[in-house]
Amino acid sequence: MDTSLFYIALVNSLTGRLRALTGRAITPLRTLTRPALLRIRGARGRALAASVPPNERETGWISVIMPTKDVVGYLDESLRSVLSQGYWRVEVVVVDDASTDGTRERIAEWERRDSRVRVFDVDVSDPNAARNFALRRTTGEFLAFLDGDDVLLAGAYRDLVESIRRTGSDFAVAGYERRVGRRTRPAAFWIDEAHANRLDRTTLAEHPAIMVNAVQWSKVYRREFWDRAGLRFPEGGHFQDQVVSAEGYSRATAFDVLTRRAVAWRIRQDGSSMTQQGVVPRQIADRFSTSIRALEVLRRDAGPEVERRRLIQYLSNDIAIAAASLPDMGGEAFDALRSGLERLAPSIERRDVWDDVPAESKVLYALILAGDEARARAYIEQGGLDLLRHRLVGIGGAAFVALPFWGDADAAVELERFRAAPRELRAFAHELGVDAVPALRESARDDGSHRSTGAERAPEGSWSGGARDEALVD
Repeated sequence: MDTSLFYIALVNSLTGRLRALTGRAITPLRTLTRPALLRIRGARGRALAASVPPNERETGWISVIMPTKDVVGYLDESLRSVLSQGYWRVEVVVVDDASTDGTRERIAEWERRDSRVRVFDVDVSDPNAARNFALRRTTGEFLAFLDGDDVLLAGAYRDLVESIRRTGSDFAVAGYERRVGRRTRPAAFWIDEAHANRLDRTTLAEHPAIMVNAVQWSKVYRREFWDRAGLRFPEGGHFQDQVVSAEGYSRATAFDVLTRRAVAWRIRQDGSSMTQQGVVPRQIADRFSTSIRALEVLRRDAGPEVERRRLIQYLSNDIAIAAASLPDMGGEAFDALRSGLERLAPSIERRDVWDDVPAESKVLYALILAGDEARARAYIEQGGLDLLRHRLVGIGGAAFVALPFWGDADAAVELERFRAAPRELRAFAHELGVDAVPALRESARDDGSHRSTGAERAPEGSWSGGARDEALVD
């Protein structure tokens, strides 16, 4: 039996006995002894790996690519989380991109004490170029990625590798969580929804919802598939995971979806990580560029229906996040947001897209596309992204949300922009009780094919939600 597993079982048993004796909930001993358990696993992995020559670390090994730049305050926890996995056959290929804060020196210490760490120095100012550099220098049967400030959760690689070995799939994908300081929070609800059910050997046509999980650090690939599919990170710019994920999902014969979470994505409290700098004009432009490029990949490799589903996801989630940052934007950033929407958003006549996009976002997009920055800001200030503060209104057999500028002729926002999307109807039903809106049950179905189904006209002010925050600001 694995020594670390023995100690885990022991401390869990002791915790249970103490709880039974005292009749009170206590802090689990496993939590208190976690650092010791990590040291045990790390020492075991180092010892076992030392007996395997570097040129034989192929079959069964995972090559973990970790680009780093000025992450000295996070690096130890990140590396320890990989090297202390129960699945010890990992080579961590660290590519340091000209760090100036002591990161390089800290990595060198890890390299000296654990033969599974390999370090390379580059000066490219681009994590995507650093990843491509590392890809040419890996040897493992499997391939994974992790940023130098994130944390791999216990058992993640064991479960991901076991899955693709058992099913024969090209890769496996797990969920993730967010970490702010010492607090753990769930990822955006659409990530958890995409991982609600275990799926073996599924495809993009069968489970298009998984496209919302577009990050690379939640996946383990067969290296043979990565090479066969011709996957490579586009260099320059941000959010390039979007393109690689689109290629991977659409070119895979099959992939596995796990319900567990694999990574704690750290939200830096200083706001210095790339994905937290969403109000910078260049990054707003990059978000749209990578989205459009990913859609092109999906249309070519998976077909127009998959492309349509991904466009709905972008407009409902990713682009909504960017638009919700409007209060923090300057004029140049607003212009980048408007320009991006002009490229990405279809005409309002595309009901097959817009009916599934939340009204909160549709109205805001209309104001942005019109160049009406003042009203767009006022819309957010007046709670436009706080869905259940507003009335749900039935008109002509369809459901609409009376958001800010509802009925305002001067704002000139088309009525269709206020049409409630399925997930908004579910939010109202959840808040009020499904029996309160029986006519909307069918409209709120989950299959993404929402059409109006005869909701009765609501008396003015009859359906109003509480102050539940539904703003898309993950």
